[in-house]
Amino acid sequence: MSTASRKGIYAGCYWTGITMTLVCLALILASNTELGYWYEHSPFALSWAFGGFAILAFLAAEFYAPAASSGTRAADESSQPVLEEELVEV
Repeated sequence: MSTASRKGIYAGCYWTGITMTLVCLALILASNTELGYWYEHSPFALSWAFGGFAILAFLAAEFYAPAASSGTRAADESSQPVLEEELVEV
């Protein structure tokens, strides 16, 4: 899978998670109204469904998150500790 494709899936899942989280919070706040009462006081509250979907969207976003470039890994691996004998005092 190409990096551009992974970034697109990551962004879609991330923003879906953000949206579902906001909908979940809005449903919780609306549960005190007459209309929201019917959705929140059912056997399975609608806010729980949106919250669970948000969690799954965030997990999918983490799965499709683009990995760090190999150039930074190579720079980290090539750095070697310097021995005290090799240090020169000025």
